[in-house]
Amino acid sequence: MFDSHTAPASRWLQFVKESGRIATLWFAGVLLFMSFRVFFLIYFKDRITAQLDADAIFATLKAGFAFDSAATGVCFSIAFLLNCILQPMHLGHWVSKARLYTGRIFFIVTTLLCIVSVTYITEYGSQFNYFMLEGLKDDQQAIALTVVEQYKPWGSLLSLVILLALTFKINKVVDQKHYKFVNRLFTTCIYKRTILIILIVVLFVCAIRGSFETRPASRKWSAVTADAFVNNLVINPFRSFIYAIKDYNDLQSFGLNGHNPYLEKNLPTIENPLAAFEQKTNAPLLAAPSQVFFIVMESYDAWPLQQKYASLNLTNELSNLASKGIYLDNVLPAASSTMNSLSSLMSGIAYAGVNMSRIGPQKPTSKMSIFSQVEQLGYKSRFYYGGLLSWQNVGEYALSQGVDKVFSAVDAGGKGSAGVWGIDDGQLFDLVDKTTNDKSFNLIMSGSYHGPFNLDLDQYGYPFKSLADYPKEIQALGDDLLDPYVLGHLWYSDKMLGQFVRKMEQRYPDALFIITGDHYGRRYLHHQPDLYELTHVPIVIYGKGVNSNWVAKDQLASHMDIAPTLLNLIAPKNTEFYSMGQSLLNAPQKERTVFGFQTIRTETELWRGDLSSIYEYQKIDPLDKTRLSPNHKPEFKAVDSQTEQAYNQYMATAWHLLTRGMD
Repeated sequence: MFDSHTAPASRWLQFVKESGRIATLWFAGVLLFMSFRVFFLIYFKDRITAQLDADAIFATLKAGFAFDSAATGVCFSIAFLLNCILQPMHLGHWVSKARLYTGRIFFIVTTLLCIVSVTYITEYGSQFNYFMLEGLKDDQQAIALTVVEQYKPWGSLLSLVILLALTFKINKVVDQKHYKFVNRLFTTCIYKRTILIILIVVLFVCAIRGSFETRPASRKWSAVTADAFVNNLVINPFRSFIYAIKDYNDLQSFGLNGHNPYLEKNLPTIENPLAAFEQKTNAPLLAAPSQVFFIVMESYDAWPLQQKYASLNLTNELSNLASKGIYLDNVLPAASSTMNSLSSLMSGIAYAGVNMSRIGPQKPTSKMSIFSQVEQLGYKSRFYYGGLLSWQNVGEYALSQGVDKVFSAVDAGGKGSAGVWGIDDGQLFDLVDKTTNDKSFNLIMSGSYHGPFNLDLDQYGYPFKSLADYPKEIQALGDDLLDPYVLGHLWYSDKMLGQFVRKMEQRYPDALFIITGDHYGRRYLHHQPDLYELTHVPIVIYGKGVNSNWVAKDQLASHMDIAPTLLNLIAPKNTEFYSMGQSLLNAPQKERTVFGFQTIRTETELWRGDLSSIYEYQKIDPLDKTRLSPNHKPEFKAVDSQTEQAYNQYMATAWHLLTRGMD
């Protein structure tokens, strides 16, 4: 009487039982990782400098669980997928073998990494990183002897043996477990089976993602507390080992030990690169302010400030500051992404296609670092970021460039309404307000004008609810305009910026403000932006005594010019400094050519793209800033050889300064 059901039921029950065994091993792996994390927190408690309350510890364990789940889930994914494929084919014994051997390999590797991580943290103060693989080039026998003599790892070896025996026992017990209760799940109903299969698959996917949320476990979300050491423990040894390999390979692929990629066109080799960038200040134009606020606005590009878009009133606050101070809109950012531009602004080294935030901390502080140079003038330096300091390694990078103190979303309660990226700009500026004191230089990186764009704009009085609310002349551009709700986040960032400047002005009447965008925003009002709108950011310098006539409004500039301009504004005469840019306070230089990464700008011409392959060209027409109708693209014009060689020399020097150092 079982003929019609026995075979299918057997395969069905074996699938469910194998899923249960895999889930049990997943749980054991997560428990192993979490146990070591708790052990690290207790064993290395002396390395924890911040006061951790119950919420901070819970946040650490919660974020750690996501990494543990993902690491374990990925390792057992092969066994799970084979279970889905082979069970219906009467090949369940191969599934059992795959799960058995996967479990053994996983627990051997995981236990070994966790045990070794104890010694590594003791020596380097962090889990596995780039330096780990550098040891492969050293005398490995000497390293082994040093470990034996210095750390006497007999206790670790004993722990390793005990844990391996325990995990092998768990693996064996799971393999022999019959899961009799699973028999209750037997059903001939195809719908019930389908629902159960979907549930198993969904749980499996969530396990390997480490999250039921929209974002999976990722390194950039690991800085959940105010203590850098605790944040480092959020990522388990297995995942940190994988990141270490990836970072090492990235560094190698960028040519850290190879040939300068910009010296392939008969350019001279780089010798004494700093010599060309040594400068001295003129007599200061301002008395040294008590506070300097260098504000880098997320995706704050130049186009919303143009006269032709003024009716939108998106950037009234910055426009107001620009009308009272120095305002430039012919400015090229260092890069097209936040971290790369920010790295250049911090270090003074132009972005040349190399990930500075990973390489920079492995090198001495740049002699062109803006933090180091303002500190010589008696300022305390601070860096504020509205997200987590683990994002793009930004916290470690800022410290590597000499900043005195870093602040992040953690210092302001953790999350704002934006959630994903950290605190809102209003909260960020409040944090700056609360922590500003003494004579300080404050570099602030905002973040609200960034996806997923989920602020409640009504509470701030944002006027545009639909495209019909746009001014008539804007509506005339077409029906396919940028969502006003998205633009509202730019409006909000600008509003918070204006409130902050006014508040600081009242508190510090002599404060100096320098404001720019990190890069062009990649969001445009219509779908026919010209090349200018696709590449430029503004610079505004505002404060007591700042005269707009000091710099011509049509002056060409780049991010690299901000630091030397600041020093020439406030530093004593003949102060020596290094910069790849130049002070904008010098005589007008209309014949100047400025560079950004894969971008070249002259007074009348603009190029963007890879000079070795395809790039765009535009002849600059001043009327483009006032007329709404998009201008037709001009005919292509090739970059002349002299300009191309100057660009390659500039980038070759930046590449050398980052990867080879200052010599």
